Amino acid sequence: MDIGVLGVYICLFLGLYFEVFLLISFLEHKAPQKTALRPRYYPTVTILVPCWNKEKTLAATVRSLLALTYPKKKLSIVIIDDGSTDGTLATAQQFKNYPQIKIFSKKNEGSKYSALNFGLAHTESELVGCLDADSFVEKDALIEMVKAFEIDPTTMAVTPAMLVHRPRNVLELMQAVEYTIGVFFKKAFDYLGAIWVIPGPFSIYRREVFVRVGDFRRAHHTEDMEMAFRMHEHKLKIVNAHTALVHTTVPRSIGALIRQRTRWSQGFLGNSLDYSHLFFNPRFGNLGLFALPAGLFVFIAGIYGGLYLLYTLLSSLVRTALDLYTTQVPVGLSLSLPSLDWFFLPLNTLTFLSLSVIAITLVVIYYGKRMGGGVKLGTVALVSYFMMFSLLGPVWLMRAVWDTALARDTGWLT
Repeated sequence: MDIGVLGVYICLFLGLYFEVFLLISFLEHKAPQKTALRPRYYPTVTILVPCWNKEKTLAATVRSLLALTYPKKKLSIVIIDDGSTDGTLATAQQFKNYPQIKIFSKKNEGSKYSALNFGLAHTESELVGCLDADSFVEKDALIEMVKAFEIDPTTMAVTPAMLVHRPRNVLELMQAVEYTIGVFFKKAFDYLGAIWVIPGPFSIYRREVFVRVGDFRRAHHTEDMEMAFRMHEHKLKIVNAHTALVHTTVPRSIGALIRQRTRWSQGFLGNSLDYSHLFFNPRFGNLGLFALPAGLFVFIAGIYGGLYLLYTLLSSLVRTALDLYTTQVPVGLSLSLPSLDWFFLPLNTLTFLSLSVIAITLVVIYYGKRMGGGVKLGTVALVSYFMMFSLLGPVWLMRAVWDTALARDTGWLT
């Protein structure tokens, strides 16, 4: 067997294993449905809104916070303009007369963590959350988060269910499917005690977290991932409130998407190196023995798959060119592609593994949709995900490796 094909077999088999493992873990627990029950106690909450050049979305973000069904006297909002060069600060000033809103402007230091820490210094509440200035919360999201803290007093951070805000073009629809899958994975990792990212859109912390582990760090411009790693290092519990829905805007162009994902991937590489002692370490349970190794596998498999696909396409082109040269096809002779008879599709091991991965992924999407409030995903969205993601993913993964090797700083602004 060709060694390249063997690598594809290994990637598909391990990918299928990871998906099935997470699916079984998810099905062993029945995800609780949203209820009308209210918290017995309403702790004070401060939501930090760091922003840089977000004049187009900031107002809608703040309005979504003001619309939260949470006692107004218990909720504070801190907007931190991180040296914007557009009208972000002017947009923020529209809310200066709201007694629960504080507005600050600071010099840009090139990374989101500094804006978050600036905001932390101006909070005294029991719970502290953050919301990216291009994301929007549903009215009961904070109630659902607080209920998660109330269920288990040992919980130190709660993450929401993130969905794409009004996807329109094919690229946004592709990401809508990806985020729906993420809703499932976040809950499955919750059941395993292995959540390894506390995303910027509306994650909530107990203030005690920052007392015990310190403030946010630069962390390769992925402070949300590094904070999760650090919390696990200190044995602090992170859970997911899948009934707390948050909608976020996503890149609308391929270039913007690749820049964003390159930063995320580079952050994973950097934080993985910084916290390499977590990997394959039984002291950290499912995080060290499964979740982080699985993330590393997906990273490597994505690059391998992209390189193998490129090699296969180039080899095919070279063979075709040589065949045309040696057979000297007459001008005007039609070159038609061979017809495909789906009834006689060869059911070899490679085909079986590929179809199995797709089938399990569709099941994952189904459960993600159920938890995400029945988000609509049509045929275009599903096809774009399976086709485009496999082509674009290797691009940002390889670019992340290249940028990491050259110590390039992507910045949090991309």
